[in-house]
Amino acid sequence: MQEEDAQLSKADQRRAEIIRILMESGTAQIKDLATSLEVSLMTIHRDLNDLQNQGLVRRIRGAVSAEKSMLFESSYLFRARQHIEEKRRLARAAVAHIEPGNAIVWDDSSTTFQVTEFIESVTPVTVITNALPVLEKLKDVQGVDLIALGGRYHRGYNGFFGMACENAIRSYHVDVALLSTTTIQDLALFTQDEHVLRSKQAMMEIARKKILLVDESKFHFSALNYVADLRAFDVVLVSGSVDREIVERMSDGGVKLQLV
Repeated sequence: MQEEDAQLSKADQRRAEIIRILMESGTAQIKDLATSLEVSLMTIHRDLNDLQNQGLVRRIRGAVSAEKSMLFESSYLFRARQHIEEKRRLARAAVAHIEPGNAIVWDDSSTTFQVTEFIESVTPVTVITNALPVLEKLKDVQGVDLIALGGRYHRGYNGFFGMACENAIRSYHVDVALLSTTTIQDLALFTQDEHVLRSKQAMMEIARKKILLVDESKFHFSALNYVADLRAFDVVLVSGSVDREIVERMSDGGVKLQLV
């Protein structure tokens, strides 16, 4: 957690903490947030303005609330701080499926971001991504030929999306797609935002090998839009902390699982 906090500004850390509080309680009094975070009401209102502009919170008569699945889906700041060690284990396992010389298309998820910590072990590689944190982390890494996908920047997801991004994705053919998801329901991936949905589907279309990283949190939320069947992936890396019945159901359903 300390390592992740060091990468965020004080304002970002504070806003991520607001999101954490709302994830747990659903609603909070604005004055209580100011007291808890030891800042002025003016500062809290600035933070809430930013979060409201991202579509993450809603203010009502001195209080603030948010719909939990939308927060989890939309706030990169929140997702990047959750289950870090679990995500690192998944990321380390994912690198074992990548070979030097591979071209990789890489999504905007905070789970696949952790692969940046291990990618040097398989360089040289080409990385094609719409994720700003991945671009920032890999821009100076020797052996990584980095290609940024265009599109409209979305602050909540900290990445680029839209028609320009999707067209750019489909102009490539790659060896590996690295993906995660908002949630898994039955034997399928779901996500809340149609822009995210279309970019993930485009990435799957252009990849010879498709790798999905799934931490335990993916089984606790619902989302509106179907992305893909789990059986479309060549390997689904699943955290060992996932409930055994869920793992067995996926395995019995023909999903190519690797417990991590």
